[in-house]
Amino acid sequence: MTVDVEFRSFVLDQLGSLGAFETRNMFGGTALLRNGVAFAKVKHGALWLKVDDSNIGDFVARDMPQYSYGKDNSRKLNFFRTPVEVLEDPEVLIRWATKACDAAERAQK
Repeated sequence: MTVDVEFRSFVLDQLGSLGAFETRNMFGGTALLRNGVAFAKVKHGALWLKVDDSNIGDFVARDMPQYSYGKDNSRKLNFFRTPVEVLEDPEVLIRWATKACDAAERAQK
């Protein structure tokens, strides 16, 4: 599977005011990292943000799917698909991405 370069560019542009972060291409997608910790993934034509108890309700309230993989999709990661309306509004996306950064940092501790 190849990375959707146009979609990745769109996401990175939308996240422009988030501050410093880096990207790494891995497993057919792109990981977004702040301070070396992954807070998001761009894969399968979607932006997946890291969740924990502090922000999972935002995704569940919108019935967004959790990132899964494996032959039967039974393996799950604590990343949820970002709603289109959030992705298209840079101010709202920055708030959601900031929460994802915080969740990723807490998970590292």
